[in-house]
Amino acid sequence: MAYAPVPDLHIMWLLHLCDAHQEMQSWAEAAQCAVAVAGVIMQALVGRNDAVWSKEHVASLRKICPIVNTDVSAEASAAEVEGYGASKLTVDSAVKYLQLANKLFTQAELYHFCASIQELIIPVYKSRRAYGQLAKCHTSLTNIYESILEQEASPIPFIDATYYRVGFYGERFGKLNKKEYVFREPRDVRLGDIMEKLSHIYEAKIDGSHTLHIIPDSRQVNADELQPGFCYLQITAVDPVMEDEDLGSRRERIFSLSTGTVRARVFDRFLFDTPFTKNGKTQGGLEDQWKRRTVLQTEGSFPALVNRLPVIKSESLEFSPVENAIGMIETRTAALRNELEEPRSSEGDQLPRLQSLQRILQGSVAVQVNSGVLSVCTAFLSGEPATRLRSQELQQLIAALLEFMAVCKRAIRVHFRLIGEEDQEFHTQLVNGFQSLTAELSHYIPAILSEL
Repeated sequence: MAYAPVPDLHIMWLLHLCDAHQEMQSWAEAAQCAVAVAGVIMQALVGRNDAVWSKEHVASLRKICPIVNTDVSAEASAAEVEGYGASKLTVDSAVKYLQLANKLFTQAELYHFCASIQELIIPVYKSRRAYGQLAKCHTSLTNIYESILEQEASPIPFIDATYYRVGFYGERFGKLNKKEYVFREPRDVRLGDIMEKLSHIYEAKIDGSHTLHIIPDSRQVNADELQPGFCYLQITAVDPVMEDEDLGSRRERIFSLSTGTVRARVFDRFLFDTPFTKNGKTQGGLEDQWKRRTVLQTEGSFPALVNRLPVIKSESLEFSPVENAIGMIETRTAALRNELEEPRSSEGDQLPRLQSLQRILQGSVAVQVNSGVLSVCTAFLSGEPATRLRSQELQQLIAALLEFMAVCKRAIRVHFRLIGEEDQEFHTQLVNGFQSLTAELSHYIPAILSEL
C-alpha cells in the first residue's frame, strides 16, 4: 500500500508477489495479486474517464479483492506523470490481468470469482463489437457455471483450503510475540504438516539458547504462565464461518458446513470448538462434557494477497453438557432430513442417494452404533442427572429424541422404496435395529411408543 501513489512500483511489486505465489502453487493468492494489478489500472482509467468501466465496476472488483480502493485518487488518475506511462495504463492491459486472474482462480477451483471477472471483461468486448471474443467469454461462462453446479451437486462438500490459528509466544519472536494469525494452507495440508513446516521455519530464526515448543491443544494460553526463555507456537485447526451461519447453534458443525449452496468463498471469521470439564480435565462423561466455541475475526478476508492475516478480535461462548447432547441428536436428525429432502433430477440419481441414505441410517439405528443416543438417555434421563436438568432442558432433550426417531422411521420407509432384492436383508437389519432402539428408549421416554 505504501506504493499506491506510484502505480508503476505498485504494479511491479504486485506482479513480483504474483510470481512468487505461482511458484508455491498458491493459486488463489496469485489470482488476488493479478486482480489487484487490474484494479490499479482500472482506477487510473476511470479517473481519466477514458474507459468502458465506471466506479461501479471498480466496486465489483473490490468484492473479489478488498485491497482494491474504490476511491479513485488524483495520483491514480495522473499515473502516467509518475513514470508508469499512459501507454501501459490501458484497457487492454487491465483485461490481460483480469484474464490472468481468471486462469489462476480456475486452477484454485474458485469458480464464483471467475464468473465475476468475466462479467468485467464482457463490457470491453461489447463496446468494441468484438463478437468472436464475446463468444469465447460466454463459452467460458458456461463452463464456469457448469463447474459451480458440479461442486454444488457433489455429496462431498468442496474445500478450497485449510485454515489454522497460530499463536506466537516468546520474546525471541519480536513483534510476533503474543500475536495470533490465521494461516490459509492448501486443502491437503494437515495439522502435523503445518506444525512441521512452522517448526522448521522458526527454529532457524531463533538462536540456540531458545527452545521452540508446540502447544498441542487449543486451550486458552496465559502467556505469563509460560516458561521465560522458551518460544511457543500454538497451532489449532479452525473452520471458516459461513456468512449467514448461526454461531450460537449447538449442532455439530460438520452438518452446517456440508449443506447449502457453494458461495463465493470469502472468509474473515473462523472458529474452533474446545471440549472441557469444570473439574479441569479435557474429556469427561457426557453429563460433564462442556464445549467452548471460539470465534476469530481477521484483519481482511481470505483469499488475500498473502497466506496469513492477523487476528483482530476473539470471542467465545460455552455450551453445557445437555446442550452438547441435544446438539449431537439434532445434527443426526438434520443430516437424515437433508438426505430425504435433497432434490434429485433423474432416476439415475437414485443410486448415490440410496448409498448415502444407507450410510446415514446405519450410523443412526444399527444396533452396534446406536449407543450414542442410548448413552445420552443414560446420562441425562436416568436417576440423579434427570433431576439436575431444568424443565426446559428436559423438554428440549425429549423433543430432540422423538424427532430423531420419527425421521429415522420416515427414512426407513424411503429406503424400502429405493432398494432392490439384493438389499432386502440389509433393510431387515435396519428395521430390527430401529425396533430395538425404540424398545430401549421407551424405558426412559414411555411416550415414544405412542408417538411412533
